[in-house]
Amino acid sequence: MRHVIVTRFSVPRLDAATASRHAERPWLDARLALFRTWFVPSVQRLGVPVLLLCSSQSAGYVSEKTRDLPWASIMAQDDWYGGWRGAPEQIVTRLDSDDAVREDWFQTLDRAPGDFDVHCTRDFLRLDARSGRLYSYRRREPSPLAAFRRGLNPYAHDHKHLEKHCQLHFIQGQYLLQIAHGNNLSNRLPAWWRLDRRVPRKRLAAFGV
Repeated sequence: MRHVIVTRFSVPRLDAATASRHAERPWLDARLALFRTWFVPSVQRLGVPVLLLCSSQSAGYVSEKTRDLPWASIMAQDDWYGGWRGAPEQIVTRLDSDDAVREDWFQTLDRAPGDFDVHCTRDFLRLDARSGRLYSYRRREPSPLAAFRRGLNPYAHDHKHLEKHCQLHFIQGQYLLQIAHGNNLSNRLPAWWRLDRRVPRKRLAAFGV
């Protein structure tokens, strides 16, 4: 298929203090719960295949827990940056396994200019999972949502450093719904002064959640 989604589901992290979590059942179960709550309802309606990158120690367990999802497949990867690449004719979207994507993301990519390596965003929505409040948010650097052309490895570089390594095209619009659930550092809600504004929850409908 032309479009594919890939996510780092349970790959060993670079931080030695948290690197072992990828193989711990309580952590995996918490990750699967987030995945089922946000990622699955958003993505399964879009009709594209999804690849879950898992460590060799966690791949079997995750495969067992997701066998009811025919659109999802597992690939073992024991390196944070990995080496998985899409086919040259594919557009591979990188999306975190605890987030959601807006329903028109792929149509937008099909309209985007083809002479760039990566299409990404700076604007997105952020949901505080504890309070239910939804905020508009903007970063100076690319957000975690990005689409890669020409068989590039979507996880060769962290999203904050993409501009140093790839030719980027920034898409205007809030296509990413990031869930701030507080279970790890990267998903804590920022200080209030870093959030642009609160927006109505009816905007969640476009993300399928």
